[in-house]
Amino acid sequence: MPEADNLWIAVGHVLVDHELEAAFLIDARQYADYESAFEVFKAAEAELRRRDLGGQLEIREIKRDQPVPFDLPDWDDYRRDVLGG
Repeated sequence: MPEADNLWIAVGHVLVDHELEAAFLIDARQYADYESAFEVFKAAEAELRRRDLGGQLEIREIKRDQPVPFDLPDWDDYRRDVLGG
């Protein structure tokens, strides 16, 4: 996983009708440091497993000033609004 300056995003995919679909993202640039961002990544991964959603997280590098190339909710919004908690 890219570590330098938190220049990565993770796109969370979940199974919908037997197909993996992008559902949320984690933008590491929003966190104070790598460790904080990685904790969120691990928590999302664990929650997908716990709920047996067949999900996966795809890591992509991103430039410091690059807009996020997806119109997806962040992990906190997805967890709250879709997973109910």
